[in-house]
Amino acid sequence: MDKTPKAAISGMILYVLALLVLGILAGAVYTIYGHPGDPSERPAAETIPERATAPQ
Repeated sequence: MDKTPKAAISGMILYVLALLVLGILAGAVYTIYGHPGDPSERPAAETIPERATAPQ
């Protein structure tokens, strides 16, 4: 473990920080611009026909 180059460790830390920043930015963009569907539209669950009860 002592022979791990410092460049590799700092590179991994930089990579993790970059992913964290990208995740936060993506969440912010989704929060601002990610609009749900038209509220007047029925939810998809309501459009699925109900199954008939199985005969006994």
